[in-house]
This record gives sequence, structure tokens and C-alpha cells, in this order.
Amino acid sequence: PGELVPREIWLASEDTGAYGIDLKTSLPDLLARLTGLLERKGSPETMLRLGMTNPPFILAHLDRLAEALRHPNMFRFLHIPVQSGSNAVLTAMNREYTVEQFSLVADYMLKHVPGLTLATDIICGFPGETDEQFEETLAL
Repeated sequence: PGELVPREIWLASEDTGAYGIDLKTSLPDLLARLTGLLERKGSPETMLRLGMTNPPFILAHLDRLAEALRHPNMFRFLHIPVQSGSNAVLTAMNREYTVEQFSLVADYMLKHVPGLTLATDIICGFPGETDEQFEETLAL
């Protein structure tokens, strides 16, 4: 029989956006290498899916990440957790980003990656969260 060809490859970790920080490279560099490999192998049926990434690790790479997500071997899917629409709650959660940074990433990706599915996580009822802070999340 012929060579086995994977249909999907999922790139998953605690935070895929942090890939390469310790290696002096980046997630967009990895995606460019992987999609280039799939092109050279002639594997148009193999799709790459990117796992969850927090906003701080991709802010410097928005243009290159959007370019990677437009590649035909990439699922147009991105999981970016917001957790809360309140900066005060995000600070209490020890998150390393703001609502504004999440919005910048989400808005940029939705504008520059046609057909993007954007997934997020929201934590409701975080200890100390007020009704007003919860309303900020709903408004987001």
C-alpha cells in the first residue's frame, strides 16, 4: 500500500503562542516551516490546527500569524482565551494581558483571516467578581 498521510496535525500545548521563546524563534516561523514541508511533500489534504494561545505571546506576530492562518493547509481556527471582559478581574486572575490586548488580537485576526473561527474561554463567577464586572464581559 501507499504511504500513510495524516489528515490533521494538531499543534497543542499550554500556550502555543509561546513556542520558540526559549529557542530564539516564533510560532509563525514554525508554521512557515511546517506548511512549507507540506507543500514540498505534496500534501494538500493534510491540515494543521493551532492550539490555544494567550494574547501577549502573539501581539508581536499578528501579521505573520494571520498570513500563516491563510495558508491552504491551515484550519482557519484560533483559540484565544479572554477569561473576563473586566481588566480588574483579569488582574485578580493574574492574567498577563488586558481586555484591550485581547480585543486587538481578536479584531486583527477576524479582519485579516477571512472565514476565521475564533474561540474563547470565559470564567463566570470568579471570586470577588461584581455584577458590573460580569456585565463588562457580556458587553465584550
